[in-house]
Amino acid sequence: MRHLKLFILLGFVTLITACNSEKPIAAASDRPAMSHRMDNMKLTASTLQKKYYSNLPSASGLEIAQGFYYVLGDDTPYLYQLDAQFNVMQKYALFDTSSFVNGRIPKATKPDLESMTYFKYGRDEMLLLMGSGASKARNKGYLVNLSENVAVKELDLTRFYTFLKQVLKIETEGVLNLEGLAMDNVYTYLMQRPLATGVNVLFRFDTNAFKDFILTGKDIPAVAVYHFNFPGLGNRIAGFSGAYALDGKLFFTASVEDTPNALDDGEVLGSFIGVIDLRSLPYATDPANPLQVPVVQLKNVDGSFYTGKAESLVVKKMDADGKYSVIVVSDDDKGGSELLEVELAVEEPLQQ
Repeated sequence: MRHLKLFILLGFVTLITACNSEKPIAAASDRPAMSHRMDNMKLTASTLQKKYYSNLPSASGLEIAQGFYYVLGDDTPYLYQLDAQFNVMQKYALFDTSSFVNGRIPKATKPDLESMTYFKYGRDEMLLLMGSGASKARNKGYLVNLSENVAVKELDLTRFYTFLKQVLKIETEGVLNLEGLAMDNVYTYLMQRPLATGVNVLFRFDTNAFKDFILTGKDIPAVAVYHFNFPGLGNRIAGFSGAYALDGKLFFTASVEDTPNALDDGEVLGSFIGVIDLRSLPYATDPANPLQVPVVQLKNVDGSFYTGKAESLVVKKMDADGKYSVIVVSDDDKGGSELLEVELAVEEPLQQ
């Protein structure tokens, strides 16, 4: 009987270990094949048009819902609605607008809304907007119910952000810097932008559990953590700035900014669009060996390198040849914003 109990206990421990492991169970010899396939994915991007908005400050998030584009800014109290031709149609107040008298919310008090995603919850169509978490003022989020006449609900995300800091072993303010959010039917993805020469981090949550947490206050969902290596410009690496999930891929924007922390702006050196094949995530669990994924540097219509700070994107499939229409918004750090329409071609190597 004692041996039977020991056998059951050992089996239980083995089951827990297997359930909590994010390592792939495939043989080690299979790993280079996935890495090789990722390394050989080719991206090419052509900017078709660019539009400037003088009265839409510091675009930081973009989403498409109900036939409209929605844009948020990191120092404006409004959510902006654009039509299919990217013209501003309406703006909706998210919170008190009295601090917006000079066209931008002061840096010390702004919620620094940096990411947004669309989802359905029952019959309701929702937008979730999240602050960066870089300071106490930036621990806020907002739920926008498009099905209820754009009703807005403020969220206190302090407990959630404290949990993420614990996961990353962050002990000081100004290091957590959440810049991208995307959701599909299975998982929700949240991106941590690194400082200086750090590693880009992707958090992954079960979507149903994440929705229940945000909407009903249930327990914080379990998280899986992945690590990525991007190229840089000068002596700064590119950092996550926006995300969009489609076709089993996580498309993202990344920018290179010469700043020592998550609170202050710096010179923008350039921006990228990249793609993470979601099947590759088991190969990105080691922080000491971050996964390298394909990126392409954004250019202007004339072919010169774009030096704006790309902040978010929406991706639409164009055809069966691996081409996508990508809408990118960027922040000029001067109170204005730009929108770029980009054709992105994704050439994937043949399966071996």
